[in-house]
Amino acid sequence: MDSNNLKDSKPESEESNKPFFDNLTWLSTKDAAVYLRKIRKDGQPSDGAIRTAVWRGLLKARKWGRRLFFKKVELDRLLELSLI
Repeated sequence: MDSNNLKDSKPESEESNKPFFDNLTWLSTKDAAVYLRKIRKDGQPSDGAIRTAVWRGLLKARKWGRRLFFKKVELDRLLELSLI
C-alpha cells in the first residue's frame, strides 16, 4: 500500500484548527455561560447568571422561538469592559 493514499479524508483548513468558540457567531445561553465562565458550584453553566445580566440590561439577547441567543462580539465587548 502506498503511504500517499493513507491521508485523512478531511482536508486541513485554518477554520478547523480554531478553538470551538472562534467558529461561532451566535451563542446559546449555556454557551454564553461557559464563554463568560459563569459556572455554578456544582460545575454546571449558570443560565440564571446570564438571564440576570439580560434582565439588568448588561447583555442584549435575541430570541428565536423560546431560546435566547447572544452575539459573541457583544460578549467580548462585555468582557473587555468588565461589566460582568
